[in-house]
Amino acid sequence: MNLDKLLDLLACPVTGESLLFEPTGKDEGLLTSAAGQVYPVIGGVPRLLPPDLLGPFLRGAYPEVLKREPRLAAALRGAPEPEPEVLETLIAYSHQHLDLKDDLLLIGDWRLTWDRFQPGSSPESYSGRVVLEAGCGEGRHAYLVAPHASILVGLDLSRGVELSRLRDQSPTSFYVQADLRRPPFKPGVFDAFYSNGVLHHTPVPAESFAACARLLRVGGKANIWVYGLEEMRLTYRLSHLTWLRPLTGRLPKRAQEALAVGMTAALEVGLWAPTRGLYGLGMTSLAERLPYHDAASRDFKYKKRRMFDRLNPPITFYPTQTELRGWYEGFDEVVVTNADGQGWSVSGLKSKRL
Repeated sequence: MNLDKLLDLLACPVTGESLLFEPTGKDEGLLTSAAGQVYPVIGGVPRLLPPDLLGPFLRGAYPEVLKREPRLAAALRGAPEPEPEVLETLIAYSHQHLDLKDDLLLIGDWRLTWDRFQPGSSPESYSGRVVLEAGCGEGRHAYLVAPHASILVGLDLSRGVELSRLRDQSPTSFYVQADLRRPPFKPGVFDAFYSNGVLHHTPVPAESFAACARLLRVGGKANIWVYGLEEMRLTYRLSHLTWLRPLTGRLPKRAQEALAVGMTAALEVGLWAPTRGLYGLGMTSLAERLPYHDAASRDFKYKKRRMFDRLNPPITFYPTQTELRGWYEGFDEVVVTNADGQGWSVSGLKSKRL
């Protein structure tokens, strides 16, 4: 495992210092700072979560790493308690991305969502650039951009980065587990960053965007897609189940999953089976008037997973156009676009140091 190119970009999320890599095995090691901060590399993925999150994460997911690395355990002693909603977000999306992962490479689907969320900015447009995906999840869109970027770095709070790395073994692609609000990178090292459907799931989305914007060089581009209730299609707004979230947010993940199964089964009988029937009768124009007709032919697991995604997020915001333009202060050529009635796509070029 060669992290040299990544090390040029990395900085300690606590102190901002450069980091050194000490390999301890195949795809394993420690990243250390001069001030004594220690972060593990597990399965080829640097785990650069701040100590308040790193400790609980390792105790839950990788307790054996703490046992065999006393320096790491010592560095985490006395760390503050994490924000409960942020830790829950880490756990919730780890479950979604790993336990409920898509078994197939649905590349056509990934390209369709990319084109919807990033109008006018194709994966190919990142050719030759050092690119950050802020909130890569399981790497669906990173998979599209990686062949074109000179270096691609996918950052995510959850263990979705583990699946991202399995899917993308390119020597110029790197996946990092970190907190978007405290990203472990030096200022101005990226030519571009994009984020699809992630910033609105952070505690203060404007702060998350600002943290990413500081990582861009002057002239670098920032493209994001976020939820927005203004001009949102009614069917898409209803699909967010905002009225149900206060209840489902308190349920254990297995209970949320069971509820997702039940709701998906109800839609299968009441909506998707009739939709398939209309397609079968050649009544395509009528079928395509029905909500979510594009999911009718998908298998049950695919539909359940997307239903779970509506029940799962501990934090969700819906920024307005005005708020988004405020985020892009210090950027030129800012364009806010209605993304097919599903939220806002925003692009801009950084015009000054922030």
